[in-house]
Amino acid sequence: MKNAPLICRLCIASLFWLTLPASAQRMASIDIAGVRNIRHHLNGLNVSGFYHFSERFTGGIEMNRFFPNLQRIKEEEMELSSWDFDLNFHYLIPLTKKLKAYPLTGISHTSEKEWNKVNGEVIYDRFWSFNTGAGMVYTLGKWSPHIEYMFTWGHLNQQFLLAGLSYEVEW
Repeated sequence: MKNAPLICRLCIASLFWLTLPASAQRMASIDIAGVRNIRHHLNGLNVSGFYHFSERFTGGIEMNRFFPNLQRIKEEEMELSSWDFDLNFHYLIPLTKKLKAYPLTGISHTSEKEWNKVNGEVIYDRFWSFNTGAGMVYTLGKWSPHIEYMFTWGHLNQQFLLAGLSYEVEW
C-alpha cells in the first residue's frame, strides 16, 4: 500500500490536467456506492468524484475499499481485503429524459492483501488493470441513483457490481 498515495496524486493530477481545456460546463459530482468484487466475493465502499467535461462526457477518480472477509483457499483460512484506485471515463447516452446509459473505460491500481490466519503469513499483490463496463443513471435533480458493471483486464481479470448515489455540484 506504499504506492497508493503516489498513485492517488498522479490520478488527481491527470484529472486536473485533462480539465484545463474544458470550460463549457462547470459541474462535478460526488458519488458514494456499495461495490461487490464478484471474483473474491468481497463487499466494499466506493467513493468517487467526477468532473463533467460536457453534458455527456465525464471523468473521475474512484476509490474502492473492500473490507476484510474470511475465506477458505486451498484448505487454508485466509482473510482477504483490497484497495482499488481508478481513473474512469463515462459517456452518457440519454435513453429517456431522466434515464441515461453509459459505457466506461479507464485504468485501476489494485492492492490486495491475503492474511493466512493459521501461520500469520501476509501476501500483498499489487497490479494495474484496464477497466471496461457499462452503467445506468437515473437523474432526479441534483441527486442520481446509479448502477454499474465493470470488468478489469490485467494481472487478475475481475468483475464488479456497484450501486450508489451521486450528487451534482455546479459552480
